[in-house]
Amino acid sequence: MNQSANAVLAKVRCMYGKRLTAADYQALLACNSNQDIANYLKTRTSYGDIFAPNSGTKITAEAIEFSLNKEYANRLQTICSFEKMIDNPFFKYYVLKSDIQVIISAARNLVSTSAFASTYIPNDFFKAASALNIQKVYASTTAQELIDSLKHTPYHGAARRFIGTDGVFDFSQVEIILGAFYAQSAKEMGKYLPKKAAKELNEMIDLEIDALNINTIFRRKKMDVSPDIILAGLIMHHGTLSASKLTRLVECESTADFVSIVGTTKLGKNFTNDDLIFPEKVYEKNTYAINKHFLRFSANANIAVLTYFNLLETEIKNIIHITEGKRYRLPEEEIQKYLIGVNA
Repeated sequence: MNQSANAVLAKVRCMYGKRLTAADYQALLACNSNQDIANYLKTRTSYGDIFAPNSGTKITAEAIEFSLNKEYANRLQTICSFEKMIDNPFFKYYVLKSDIQVIISAARNLVSTSAFASTYIPNDFFKAASALNIQKVYASTTAQELIDSLKHTPYHGAARRFIGTDGVFDFSQVEIILGAFYAQSAKEMGKYLPKKAAKELNEMIDLEIDALNINTIFRRKKMDVSPDIILAGLIMHHGTLSASKLTRLVECESTADFVSIVGTTKLGKNFTNDDLIFPEKVYEKNTYAINKHFLRFSANANIAVLTYFNLLETEIKNIIHITEGKRYRLPEEEIQKYLIGVNA
């Protein structure tokens, strides 16, 4: 490994070492207001520099979210500049991730009634590298407008399937469609990595696809969607789960059988009875565990960078969930259901 790669690995792991602790999350959950949350982040965590000096103006949940998303993009810009990754063809991976975040966020906003809907805004560094007209994407008020906003981009071919043959826009299907697009595109970028790192990238992506498929099956079974429709919406050409195992998951008749089958997969250890109560966490919890594993054990700078920022994205979502929970005066135990990796 060259000196530059060693420096990047050391820097990324140092940044990861400054992540929020379980005690930090407990303190944030105990805050009485978003002003208290901002003050805690400013004085007790690595997010201290993202807030302006106290101007006497009451800080809002939106202001905290904006500052956090800006910090995410700024950290990514810093590490990419540090590694001169913008000259590395693998840099396109980060642009891909950023673009897909924008599209998923815009699609979610079309259908969301949740208190936890949020909008990802990349900074100018990634806007310049993106093929998207981000303002036009977020201005979409219908599924067709969203699809039209992606014309003349690499994502339009996939986006044309956002509305099914039955004329229905299904957000969960958007996640699947973009998940397949991401898997194929990201694996192709593996050619820019050393052989071992490319293998790690493929393994990581396949496990993420497994998590997405398991989450989709579980969620749709809870909604009593017919097995043939569930199977038609899965990503079959990526992931480690065979078509027969996916079919068994779709067709099993009891929750106990579902848990038993999942237990035989590589993600089985990350699937607990708590997921049966709150299935929305299944995908995010599994991808968190996957990324944490590869950040700890990969010796490749590119893999370390991408896994760190996947974990940072989860941490920022956690903070946003807390701020939104405070806004809607939810109990701490209810907010905690939305948090991922807080004890890791």
